Amino acid sequence: MVKDFVSNATLLIASFSMLGLIFKNKPLHFSSPLSTRIYWGLCFGILGNILMSFSIQVDSRSIADLRHLAIVIAAAFGGYVPAMISAVLIAIGRIVLSGFSETSLLPSLGSLLIGITCGGISLLHFNRALKAFLMNLCGLFIISIMFIMIIDDKEILKHVLTIHYLISLIGGFIAYHFFVFVVDSNDAHNQLKHSVIKLKETEERFRLIAEYSSDMITMHNERTEYIYISPAVKEIIHFEYPELLGKKMEYFIHPDDIERTNEMFERALHKGVAESTYRYCSKLGDYVWIESTLKSVHFQEDGSKKVIIVSRNITDRKLTEQKLQEANELLNRLSYMDGLTGIANRRYFDETLAKEWLNSFSANSPITLLMFDIDYFKKFNDTYGHLTGDFCLQSIAQAIKKIITEALGYTLCRYGGEEFAIILPASNIEEGIKLAHQIQETIGSLKIPHSSSEIADFVTLSIGLASLIPTSSSKSQELIKMADSALYLSKTKGRNSISINQ
Repeated sequence: MVKDFVSNATLLIASFSMLGLIFKNKPLHFSSPLSTRIYWGLCFGILGNILMSFSIQVDSRSIADLRHLAIVIAAAFGGYVPAMISAVLIAIGRIVLSGFSETSLLPSLGSLLIGITCGGISLLHFNRALKAFLMNLCGLFIISIMFIMIIDDKEILKHVLTIHYLISLIGGFIAYHFFVFVVDSNDAHNQLKHSVIKLKETEERFRLIAEYSSDMITMHNERTEYIYISPAVKEIIHFEYPELLGKKMEYFIHPDDIERTNEMFERALHKGVAESTYRYCSKLGDYVWIESTLKSVHFQEDGSKKVIIVSRNITDRKLTEQKLQEANELLNRLSYMDGLTGIANRRYFDETLAKEWLNSFSANSPITLLMFDIDYFKKFNDTYGHLTGDFCLQSIAQAIKKIITEALGYTLCRYGGEEFAIILPASNIEEGIKLAHQIQETIGSLKIPHSSSEIADFVTLSIGLASLIPTSSSKSQELIKMADSALYLSKTKGRNSISINQ
């Protein structure tokens, strides 16, 4: 009898394995579609009838088997519907196999009662394993009542119940956990299948985008080597796919941009995203401007990271930006330039003096201002005309500009009309006097005729100098007033002279 019960349990478990394979795409859950739960209910009902076919004959009126476990598993995993369907089929099968009689009617009613009880327990809200154990106990209790009613021999009854309980509890435990394995395996299979489908769809989408995108899409390993390149590479940088595969990005990037681009790659690798603009050497040997967006992707299969880069050629835009920048710089220069003489204008003078005043204050160093104008310039214009007067201003400005080198840091400006100014930062009055004499000598060497001058036959200059060490209470306007006063003093002294105010 023990051997027969074990065979019954083995048949039950083997059937679960086969059902799992047949319905691997229709796993049994409480939330499964009604059609799926009906399929499983029918299968469990058929399984119960098969178990009855291999039942153990206890006496002339009764048989024993593990058919109730089919109902228990159906209820534990699928709920009320498969439990009742399997119970009804088992009840019908019992009558069909044994004929309609009191002996067959009682087990049939017992099967229905087990189905109702297990279906009811399945509606309770607690652990599924505990529910299955409780269902098995209830089923065994109902079967025990039937055996008590049918079997008269107490020794046989005791023997049957002992073996039935033992095999049912052990078999039920194994059957439950095996079916858990079957369900979990099917779920894992379906999830994997779904993941593979999604992956294929994603791959197809990516390839479709990459194949038809006007942007160049590339994938790189952690060493920046190319492992995928989209067809747009030929249009953007004129390379063929195999010519870049396995090579590092830095081989093609302008030397001045390599460090910045590597930093962007590392940022994308460790922080997820980055952007970079750089020059890339195309197959034609010229450098094109590339704008790239970088994003890292983590591959769980091998734990590696890849960086996907979407790049576009922005050379035309860069050239336009460069021309615009040059135009803005030119406009900026022109806004600070005197249109007639080509030297700095009054606006530049005001801004430069304010800046150098602050620098001198910070360094506690002197700043000197030299102001000069052309003697009897109005008479010059009256005598020679305004065009000649303009030429005179230009000649003087350019002659002085030659001796005001950038190395000295001096700034020559047209202050207004025929008046000019030179800012001498970090310079004392002695350096200013030396420059003033040099200017007078330079203008004298030009020998620009000035027949209307009351002091010479050639153009001469009157010069005024002032020097200060800025303090927190002083302002740059004080220096201008002092230099202007010195210039006025030179004029009152008869012109063509140098005066100092300090």
